[in-house]
Amino acid sequence: MKKLLFFAVLSGSVLFSCKKNDSGSGQPLISGVRLVDSTKRDSTFTKAVPGTEIVIQGSNLGGLQAVYFNDTSAFFNPVYATNSNIIIIIPSTAQTVATDPNVPSTIKVVTNHGTATYTFSLYLPPPSINSISFDNSGTLVYINGNNFTGIQKITFPIPGAPDTALSYTVNKTSTQIIAVIPPGSAIKDSLRVYCTFGNAAYSYPPPMTITSVSNENGAAGTIITFTGTNFVGIDTVIFPGGLLGTNIQAIGVTQFSVTVPSGITAPDSLRVSGGLGVAVAPQLFDTYLTYPSPGYLSTFENQNSTTDNTGFLGWTGGYANAATNATTYPGGTGAAAFILQSSPMSKNSGVGSQGNPGFIQLNNVPWVTNTSTSIQGYSLKFELYVKNPWSSGALWIMMGDWYAWHDYLARYAPWETAPNNKYQPEGWVTVTIPLTQFVTLTGGSNSDNNAWDLGSFPTGGSHASTFANFTSTALCFALNNESSTVIPANTINIAIDNVRIVKGQ
Repeated sequence: MKKLLFFAVLSGSVLFSCKKNDSGSGQPLISGVRLVDSTKRDSTFTKAVPGTEIVIQGSNLGGLQAVYFNDTSAFFNPVYATNSNIIIIIPSTAQTVATDPNVPSTIKVVTNHGTATYTFSLYLPPPSINSISFDNSGTLVYINGNNFTGIQKITFPIPGAPDTALSYTVNKTSTQIIAVIPPGSAIKDSLRVYCTFGNAAYSYPPPMTITSVSNENGAAGTIITFTGTNFVGIDTVIFPGGLLGTNIQAIGVTQFSVTVPSGITAPDSLRVSGGLGVAVAPQLFDTYLTYPSPGYLSTFENQNSTTDNTGFLGWTGGYANAATNATTYPGGTGAAAFILQSSPMSKNSGVGSQGNPGFIQLNNVPWVTNTSTSIQGYSLKFELYVKNPWSSGALWIMMGDWYAWHDYLARYAPWETAPNNKYQPEGWVTVTIPLTQFVTLTGGSNSDNNAWDLGSFPTGGSHASTFANFTSTALCFALNNESSTVIPANTINIAIDNVRIVKGQ
């Protein structure tokens, strides 16, 4: 009996539902469209974005068979369709004026007793730009954002004609444009994308920056490489004295190379100009010419002088005068010091066991005028030449005094991150070691408090905060074998020049 009653109720519900959606009387009529949001039920509108959930209001809408937005069929649930309301989501694939200028801009409701139409426009949100970037050639700009549909034109702040993109493509999701940049130099303004339903702007050109130069003391005729951002259309590199670099070669938007001109007589900043403006290098170029003091530790031009800026080579060090240097380590600036590991280096050996010559010892000379100055933002810099591929052993830079290197030390082993663990750059390069990387000696066998007795680099050491923490500013460069294998004799052959302390990286 209970089962019979249940089926009777269920049959009545279905019959009621069918009757509710199948009036079969009167011409269907759409009177308006509103949002589902109950707080906005009194607000009707005549346009919406594809994907919006709406309520179609009217009369005689029962017996619903289909709903179309600009002739695109929309899914509907009969549960949410009555004679007077249809709750439905506009298909995200429905065409707009931006995608098809000939769309009818109508809603069409088809019932089993007639069809109703209603004038209704579909539009897209205005475009937005989140970021821009360039390809390696500097001729294409990638414009990243949203709603890049119905593009009418793309303009650049480049005086003269044309200022519009020579051509462009848009990805399938309308989130990225790849545009060909028109010729000419841009002024500081905005790149603009014009679409059917609005425009978007983004600051242009983005700043061109120089983060580093491969050799800050490059000799005339050598090739140096700039690293930075947005190197687009580089046409001029100005060296100290207004001299122009030659043979500018683009490596990508983050790098280019140039040949150093002759005739530089004093240091100055390097300046670069191109399609995106002008950039200035963060460090002076050719400081070796005047040895600015305090801060210059050695140029190695006078081997045994005790005066500032000339340094001293300890008697276990190697010294190449200008003539020797030009042959053995070509492209340098006069004389240089070198470390040629002339004897085998035993396993896990301290810096005192690598054979002679092996140390480069410098005098204690001023680093800054005021020793209470914070070391934050200061770096040790020097030029380096790698004669043989470097693939083992570390260069330790120790502070202290002759045969008492017990203050602070840092470690340099560029081969560890080089391709195939072999480091041999082309010609001389500038090395930068922030002073914050220097640590005090801790751990290991260090009975006489000397860094060269350590077989491995100390861990847990503390860092300096001001220059006053460095009780001595003398430096010693020396090799250390931290591995479990012997390094054969004459494996490591490196030269060092123009040792200095600078502010900045």
